[in-house]
Amino acid sequence: MKQNRLSLNDVEWGEFKIKDIFEVYLSKGDNKADLLDCGNIPLISSGFNSNGITKFINRGDGISEIIPKNTITVDMFGKAFYQDFDYYAVSHGRINILSPLYNLNKNHLLFCINSIDNATKNIFSYNRMCSSSRLSKLKILLPVCNKGNPNWQFMEDYIKQEQKDIAQKVIDYYEQKMLETSFDLVGLEDVEWKEFNFNDVFRKIQRGKRLKKDDHIDGNTPYISSTSLNNGLDGFIGNYENLRKFNNNITLANSGSVGSCFYHEYEYIASDHVTSLTLDKADKYIYLFMATIVKRLEEKYSFNREINDKRIKNEKFILPTDKNGEPNWAYMSKFMQKIEAENLQKVLEYIYIYKLAISYEKKLLPLHKKEWKEFWLEDIVDIESGKDIYERERIDGNIPYVTATAQNNGIGYFVNNINKTLEEKAISVNRNGSVGYAFYHDYKALYGNDTRKLIPKYKNKYSSLFLTTVITKQKEKYGYGYKMGTGRLKRQKILLPINELGNIDFAYMKKYMQIGEIKEEYKILDYYYKLLN
Repeated sequence: MKQNRLSLNDVEWGEFKIKDIFEVYLSKGDNKADLLDCGNIPLISSGFNSNGITKFINRGDGISEIIPKNTITVDMFGKAFYQDFDYYAVSHGRINILSPLYNLNKNHLLFCINSIDNATKNIFSYNRMCSSSRLSKLKILLPVCNKGNPNWQFMEDYIKQEQKDIAQKVIDYYEQKMLETSFDLVGLEDVEWKEFNFNDVFRKIQRGKRLKKDDHIDGNTPYISSTSLNNGLDGFIGNYENLRKFNNNITLANSGSVGSCFYHEYEYIASDHVTSLTLDKADKYIYLFMATIVKRLEEKYSFNREINDKRIKNEKFILPTDKNGEPNWAYMSKFMQKIEAENLQKVLEYIYIYKLAISYEKKLLPLHKKEWKEFWLEDIVDIESGKDIYERERIDGNIPYVTATAQNNGIGYFVNNINKTLEEKAISVNRNGSVGYAFYHDYKALYGNDTRKLIPKYKNKYSSLFLTTVITKQKEKYGYGYKMGTGRLKRQKILLPINELGNIDFAYMKKYMQIGEIKEEYKILDYYYKLLN
């Protein structure tokens, strides 16, 4: 029997003073901690990002004792974070430490954090900082049991429920991401690729038929619409007239979650927001392969640019080919069967890809054995200035606006402004602020004047990511008195691996970064899959 989901509306709530649940004291951390060398102990300061961690340092002489894990930090503005590791906290950041008076675990404290953030919201600032005395007197709302005490069991169960939901979403995302990365790395690079029109590959391209929500009749036939969730399933209906049924093919969302693509092994009814794509004599594995390739259209289209019937038929994609230059259906099917067979044997998804990535890594020459050579940065990228969007000009939206921060991939804000700096598949380099940090942006973004926009002449995500690492290595040369401006960037020399002809080995850079990405994705999947069990 399916267990009912816990809801915050299903429990009684009560007010509790923070000092009745936690011992509250101000960090006595020495400011010299900022000067310590890099290490593995988190240093906590004021900030809304990265769990309050500004850097990782070594244990240093003369620095006050390390604060134990399983505590909560609250900075001068009232922002709370749970700390799962022993850490330092700087005194100039005015970090308040909340140490539980009872035997509370991680899940209990994670629940408390949200209540603390709600209690401190908009009441602390530079003019009225969050001191330990003020924090102690604050009241927070917590679920209560029938005796009026904090309902710690409910809090733990609720956090576990939410963690499982998040874990599943992360797993779904990284499974797909790992699979797409593997297409460039694992096996598929050993065959020739060729560009095809949709109209030349799919035997039948047909949009579904409009069926208003009010006209739906309850039934057992899947109704596929433009949602990106549940394999495109938007419910089950029992309608029989004035509709279009399909079976054993894939659907592409024309609007809504544009570009979402799913395989359907069963009979279904398609809405007019999706287009059904049918191949000639294709098995399940070929469709699964094609769905992943077609899904890449998500990067091209959006809510502002839907995929109409004409665009779909004229859309192009590349596929592996056989010796006659035709789509290599047998190869696609075999590849997907390998992946699925391995999934049946292992609990952790896509371990097959991970193992193959490791085998590729063994064949790849290590960085220290590779030959390297100096290159002028201007010979590799085109360098352009950014343009500031001042606070009074900013319109809230969903377009990333890249500023001179070292956090969040350089994104400072999300706006709805448009200017000439709009670019995708570009690298940003901070010329001011956190000088020298470089980030790759695979999406359309705007760039502030404290950054420089670098447009790679060789366009590839992974070689561009390699470049960002190499460029960031130069940041120690720069600072507020010596900015990383356009002129200096152009004449900046960087070391890059070369091939036997003495040219930049972009293929090597690409492979190296792909392998690294798959290894990291495997770690993430491993961690989150354990949360589900």
